[in-house]
Amino acid sequence: MPVSTNKTPTIKNAILFGNGLMRTLGSPSSPDLLKQTICSRPCGECAGSYCPFTEEKDCLPFPLIYEYLILKEQKQYPEKNMRAISAMMREKLKKQLEQFTPQNHPESVLHALADLRADDYLTTNYDTFLHRILELRGYEQAASQKSETKYSIRRHVLMKKQETSHSCRLWNIHGTYNDRPDSFTIQYGYEHYCGCIGKIDNYLKGTYTYQLRKKEVSIPPMYKKLQDDKLRKGESWIDLFFFSNVHILGLNLSPEEIDLLYILNLRSRWLRDPKIKNRIRNRIVFYGQPTNAVKALLEQFSVEVRSSSPKPPGKNAEKQAYENYYKRVLKVIKSGMQQSGN
Repeated sequence: MPVSTNKTPTIKNAILFGNGLMRTLGSPSSPDLLKQTICSRPCGECAGSYCPFTEEKDCLPFPLIYEYLILKEQKQYPEKNMRAISAMMREKLKKQLEQFTPQNHPESVLHALADLRADDYLTTNYDTFLHRILELRGYEQAASQKSETKYSIRRHVLMKKQETSHSCRLWNIHGTYNDRPDSFTIQYGYEHYCGCIGKIDNYLKGTYTYQLRKKEVSIPPMYKKLQDDKLRKGESWIDLFFFSNVHILGLNLSPEEIDLLYILNLRSRWLRDPKIKNRIRNRIVFYGQPTNAVKALLEQFSVEVRSSSPKPPGKNAEKQAYENYYKRVLKVIKSGMQQSGN
């Protein structure tokens, strides 16, 4: 029997980051951001009715807080339709986050993030600050995929720097407030999360389609992509969890992140499938201090949890301590990427 001469595909590097990095700039937490962009009443004016921001022991999951507030807003102001309320929320969100533009924070951890020269950057944040930082460093937008108007399965921009020939893709996997007017990709509520999971499930199982130049394009199931390298086209950030080393920081991966947990869960099941387990060669590394329950779950999902090296600061630490921590994490990631040949 002849020996196959096919080379093993190079494993690239991806960075998945969340709001933790923005918190080092003084940005609000996700619940506070929701409160500032959706809630129309100051705290204390909801006497006699449920307030998700004051009753911590009786708190809803983050996406359901959004649903509760936006439906309550529409009920209070029935002349406003849901689209108008969503558009108003997007403008408020943009106004809140634009205070933390990278030009105002030249030494921020986001600049250190750009220095990694990763192949892909994924974020659950709604801003496009990393895009702007790369432009400040001489990168230009070479291509983009923005045909989706609600979900962000394939939405991304490709950035290139001519003098170094380095390129990277930026994926706002939960959408962005910099949409065109007829789009609303910000993933806040359960309706959006559940719809996204349906799209992810279709993508993984081979029933996902999209239109390209008026022709329908089908995506092969991930199971087949794992068996045949030629089927790997990299149309979505979902592929990265199977074919790239993914480093996760500034993100809790709490149960609210059900879309990401679903992908990690399915990946871990396939790692136990004798037919394809040897075809999954990438690493998923989580940096942070998750709860014991989340840590145990991630370990069963075959995610490497780095909770001691570097050691995260305590819960009530100052933002400078978190910034120093994230910069140490980025140094560890950069060193690992260099050792792997990137």
